[in-house]
Amino acid sequence: TSPLWASQESENILQTLQEQALPDLLHTITDKKPGLRLHVTRMASHVQNHEACQYLIQAYEQTNEEGVRCKILESIGKYHDRAQLAWLTEHLEDSHISIQCFTIWAIGELRDIRASEALRHKLWSANRSVQMTAIDALGKLPKDPNAALEISVFLRDEDVQMRYLAAKALYNIAGPHAVPELAERLEAETSVDVQEVLARALGHAGEAVGVGRLIELLKNPSSQATEHWAELGLRAADPAIVIP
Repeated sequence: TSPLWASQESENILQTLQEQALPDLLHTITDKKPGLRLHVTRMASHVQNHEACQYLIQAYEQTNEEGVRCKILESIGKYHDRAQLAWLTEHLEDSHISIQCFTIWAIGELRDIRASEALRHKLWSANRSVQMTAIDALGKLPKDPNAALEISVFLRDEDVQMRYLAAKALYNIAGPHAVPELAERLEAETSVDVQEVLARALGHAGEAVGVGRLIELLKNPSSQATEHWAELGLRAADPAIVIP
């Protein structure tokens, strides 16, 4: 990722996101204390991956250990088996926040547009870690105007981490319809790093409409910053649009 905050904030962003976006669950995976362990060997074919997921689901049902369940959910996500979407969705309301977050992450790894509605529902959780994980997961889906519209609300969040994650997700799932909002938030954003992600999103997601807005900035830059935004956005755009 590019730097998202000026000076000290820029140095701490990745560490802070890692600590807050997936809090308890990341600790569970990396904890070196003795305890129950699960080791999964990846199989090659899609059929074998599906069979492996069935084994993992059985293992999940046979344990009540939160940490083991989180690891199982992580492993299921890594198989990218879309046949597990329904089963995963059933665990989105688990009483443990860590399990909710790992479930959301695993669903995002499926890259299945059918997951959009369930993930969008988690955007409005009372728990910030769940919200962050949901934004990240939605950003892995195919272009989705409905998800983009809801995620754009977080571009106005007081938490710079949330704004960064929202801008990063919109880079992937937004379309030309999002150009006015992206341009407006780019002008209003105070974080240098979020500005840069928004500029790239404007070029990449905005397609010809976004490129047009960026060219206007490049022709009439109000400052060195706006010229920099235009350059970043145009680099992120499809070259066929920039140079037809």
